[in-house]
Amino acid sequence: MDTDKILDIIKDGLLDSIPNITKEEILIESHLKNDLGIDSLSSMFFLTYLEDNINGFEVNPDNIEAKHFNTLQTIFEYVLTEMSIDVSVL
Repeated sequence: MDTDKILDIIKDGLLDSIPNITKEEILIESHLKNDLGIDSLSSMFFLTYLEDNINGFEVNPDNIEAKHFNTLQTIFEYVLTEMSIDVSVL
């Protein structure tokens, strides 16, 4: 799966998990809490969505941290890292 497809799935997951946002509001630098309004419950739905829709991705409870939920960029990098995709190419 290429990184553009993964990013699209992440955006779709945010749309599915956070009420009252539009795709146009979701930018790579969007802060998940401050800009998009993600909360702890939405985060759980979001992570489940990602696991269900990105082949080969599973949340690792031992290493996921709050810092991964700062921006779309940080969650994207977390997903790629967990899938052993080199994030330095971004």
